[in-house]
Amino acid sequence: MLLANLLRTLSDEEMKKIRLDFRLPERSRLIFERIAISPSSPPDSEKLAKAIQITKENLYRLCSEIVNECVRILAPKGEFSTMKFFRNKYLYRPFVTEMQRSEKKLLLDKNKDALERLYEFAFVNMMAFPIDMINLDLIETVGQKWHKRKKSPQVDDMLYILLRVIFVKIASLPAKKKMNMLQMSEYSHKLLGPISHEAESSKNPLVKYQYYQNQWKAGIYEKNNPDVKIAWLRKSLVVIRENKTWFEPELEQVLVQQIAYELALNSKQIQEGLLVFRLAHHGQTPDTSRGALFLSRYIRIAFLAGDFETARRILSDFIEHQAVKSTASIYIMALLLKSQLDIVEELYDNASHTIEKLKSLNSENFFLAYEVQIRGLETLNALKHGDISLADQLAERNIKWLWSRKVSLGVSAWIYFYQIIQSIIIKSQIGGAIKPALLDHFKNDFRSEHPDFFLLLESEL
Repeated sequence: MLLANLLRTLSDEEMKKIRLDFRLPERSRLIFERIAISPSSPPDSEKLAKAIQITKENLYRLCSEIVNECVRILAPKGEFSTMKFFRNKYLYRPFVTEMQRSEKKLLLDKNKDALERLYEFAFVNMMAFPIDMINLDLIETVGQKWHKRKKSPQVDDMLYILLRVIFVKIASLPAKKKMNMLQMSEYSHKLLGPISHEAESSKNPLVKYQYYQNQWKAGIYEKNNPDVKIAWLRKSLVVIRENKTWFEPELEQVLVQQIAYELALNSKQIQEGLLVFRLAHHGQTPDTSRGALFLSRYIRIAFLAGDFETARRILSDFIEHQAVKSTASIYIMALLLKSQLDIVEELYDNASHTIEKLKSLNSENFFLAYEVQIRGLETLNALKHGDISLADQLAERNIKWLWSRKVSLGVSAWIYFYQIIQSIIIKSQIGGAIKPALLDHFKNDFRSEHPDFFLLLESEL
């Protein structure tokens, strides 16, 4: 039920604003309040219709009117205001429905200029939704329509649109349950290979920028020198700086932050990265994809820098924001950060509770990258909490799970994490030392891939 999903995203201030300006009949107000206080979301439509003594069809009609009333009160003014509202609330389906309604009207009106603006707005903003929500076929179709409607497209314009679609396809790969890291890497390069030469030699700066971004994203699935990924980002930044009129002014700083983040993850410039994010922090909120990404990166860098106070302060606001709590993939990301902080601050019962919530959420909205981290946190928390037997069982189980997903040492260093935990357990029980070769792999290979998990386990070595 759209109304229930919408109300779940609203803050107390927004709810108050609606109640003050609500212009629909009393029955509609009653439905609004019933759904607002419903312990389940969405509530049972049949029971609700029976309680209010109307048919289910009439209930759906009234709920649709109430949604329109909420949008009237809360949506920003101007072109595509309803779509902007749904985008900011991460409500993808109503965003698409409104796009299709607007498209139909503009086609009937034969308003070519407005259609071009609509397709551009829809194409760009569909990418602002969490990856697991996006319909990849639809975004490609909208991109093609946008290109077709342009009066004077830039050189290689369709190539640029294709590269943006490919970026989303590459980013969405961890949501595919049957793909391991090696397969994701191979698929990414299969997408990029046929257009690499054309993109590299293009005279369109947007094409080059997007191609370098795609190569950086594809590198996430490879076990290689992290400097390679940073090099692709630096190439992106050079393109922006040499062609500033082609890009939005804020993008240069976004790239500076992106590079600072990558350098911090690789333990090269953690304090410098923290400073970049601290200076750039000026009230960003997670109700846009860029804001959510900035805040999550800021929290993680503060954590790596050992500034747990800053990490906890930023996380506390982030995790309580309605846009975060009502969007599963963003909420999972926030809970992963929270569980890491709970463990490092020795709040093991809190971490256990958070991990159970993570397991439930990710089973409903599966993301392989999150699943790997959740399993790691569960094992580590058991070890830290002193439940050696459980930690040992989980380590053994997760090594087998990694092999079953073909996450081998050639693709990921996660197995070293569990082997170190098993070695720590053996050392505590019968003594001895951790094998130097294993310790070396953990301190180098695993640390370069997962510095936050390395930090959590480092004190046990």
